[in-house]
Formats: sequence, C-alpha cells, structure tokens
Amino acid sequence: MKHLLLIITAILVSCVSCRGKGSASVSSDTRHDSITAIDDNRSFEFLRKLGIEYESLIAKDDSLPATYDRDFLLTTPEQCSLLRGVITSDFTPSDTASAYLVSVRQINDNVILCQYKYLFSDAEDVYLATYDTDGHLIDAMFAGNDWDKSELAYNLTDSTELVSVDHTLVYFIGDHEFTYNHEYKEIEHNVNTDKDTTTYSQMASMTCNIKPNGKIDITMEDGYEDGVFRLRRGSDSKKEWKLMNDILSLTRYPYSDKKVLDRWDDLGKVDAAPSESFDYHFFKYVFLPQPEKVLKWVYDNRDYKSLSLTMPLGFYYTYTPQSRKIIDEAIARLDNPAMQTYYKEMTELWVSND
Repeated sequence: MKHLLLIITAILVSCVSCRGKGSASVSSDTRHDSITAIDDNRSFEFLRKLGIEYESLIAKDDSLPATYDRDFLLTTPEQCSLLRGVITSDFTPSDTASAYLVSVRQINDNVILCQYKYLFSDAEDVYLATYDTDGHLIDAMFAGNDWDKSELAYNLTDSTELVSVDHTLVYFIGDHEFTYNHEYKEIEHNVNTDKDTTTYSQMASMTCNIKPNGKIDITMEDGYEDGVFRLRRGSDSKKEWKLMNDILSLTRYPYSDKKVLDRWDDLGKVDAAPSESFDYHFFKYVFLPQPEKVLKWVYDNRDYKSLSLTMPLGFYYTYTPQSRKIIDEAIARLDNPAMQTYYKEMTELWVSND
C-alpha cells in the first residue's frame, strides 16, 4: 500500500505540471514578461540593489524560441539573494539543482513580481514571488510543477498504451491579476497508427490578485473534468483522486493566506487521505518556506485542533538527520519560551517513536 501511494503521488504531482520546458509563463502583454524587453527598466533596479546586474544573467540554452521563454540561470549568490523565503526560509543552493529567473514584472511603484523555475532531477518547480523595490521579499507561492508528458506503465492492449499529459499555464489578465490553469489528460495512444484519443481530462484554474502592498490574494477557483478516470481501478480510486487534488491545490496557496493552515488541518482529519502524500507536500511546500508560521499555528491551536499538522513534522523529524536539523533550527528561532518547551516535549515524543 505504501508503494502504491508513492506511485500515485508521483503521477498526480505531474497533474499540476507543465508540458515541456518554458511553458509556464505566458502573458497577454509579453513586453512585461520579457526580460530582454525591460532591460534598463525600473523592474531591474531592485536586482541591482542586491548586486545582480542584467549582463551577468546567463541565458538558458534549451528554452523554446519565444520571447517569454528566455529563462536566465541564477548563480549561487543570486539564488541566495532571491530565493531565501521562497523555496526555504534559509535557502542554500543544491549541487544537484538549478534555479532560473523566468520573468520580472513591475506591479506598481513599490512592488515587483518575479517568476522562477527550480530544476531538480527531471522536474521543475515553478514559484512566484513579490518584492519591494529594495529587494525585500513580500509574498510568494508555489505555482506547480513543470514536467514533460509522462507515459504510464499500463498497456491496454498489445498495440495501445495509456499516456498522461500534464500542462500548466500562467498568464496575466491585468496589470496586477494573473490566472494559472492546470490541465491533466489521459490519452490512449495507438502504437501502430500513432493516433491519440483523449479518454479523460481535468482542468483546475485559480485567479490571483496582487494587492498594492504586494500580498497575493486568491480571488477565484474553478475546475471541471470530462471522461472516465482510469489511473487506478477500484471503488476507492475516485475518492483518493479527489483527496490528492485537494492536497495539491493547497500547496499552491500564497504564503500570506490566513486560512490555508486551517484547511490543511481539516484535510488531515480525513481518515482516507493518503498520509504520506499529505506529509510530503505539507512539509516541502508549506513548512519549509515559512516554518515559524507553521510552528506558531500548531502551538496556538494545540488545545482544540486535531494537531494533524504535527504528523508531517514528526515524520520528517525522524526521517533523516537533515530534515531533523531543519526542524530543530526552526524551533530554536522561536522567541516564546512556552513554545520552546512545547516543542521540546514534541521532539522527545517524535524521537521515542523513531
């Protein structure tokens, strides 16, 4: 069962992904999202204040031949300046990953929006972040994954295979409003005729508004599905599919959202929720960028909530020395003695269950 859930997680993560490289940033006005078009524009002033010059950015060689797909590789100092608090609260570049600056957009006189791709293995995480003109981070959000289409190891017949196709599109519908759509399709591919037939499709859409102070606010969520979902057979597949989509949806909420932790807690109370997927996504996309916020929420709600959000912390505390170090350091930064005592007791409990 554990192995099956991990397979489902890996496949469903790609359901919020982009098909192909460089497809995650499209604008109704490409002048704003083109780095080359806004060279010497005020949008880059905050980068210069961080010691980053436009001329130092290295163009990504494998981008598609479109203006908005000229991604720029960030060097180690640039990654530390821009991605701390976006990917993790104390971001440290990895030897096995790369980060790219996809687009820069001036929202108003005081707010800049950047889009990044963080590459590891064969996947790309897409992030959006707002800054003030001095380069200080205001708000951020994980926007989904950017993957090529993936084939499922599932032969319908000797000549037909089932293929999953994933696509994410981020585009602006106004000066300070953007929408991103996540599309998943299951396609029957006939090997002999090379013909594709779509048997299932799902679309999830979210519209966000960037406030004058730089905070990101979700203004609309929508979605639909068509066809018969066949990723798994069995009576529980539909229920697990919905739970996985709920988990993935919550990972894409802005860090400043005040209700998202309540929603994570409510979702964690569902007995049928794939717990390993819940733990993984919560830890990576919610806890790592803003650990103090999560620790404070858990402490403040310890008396009347299910404390389901302590499960991913306990899991990762005992999982590897590295994850334990990350959580211990976050606890050490807390400035409340009562919270320190509470988490000392919690970590002792986690260790005893290891």
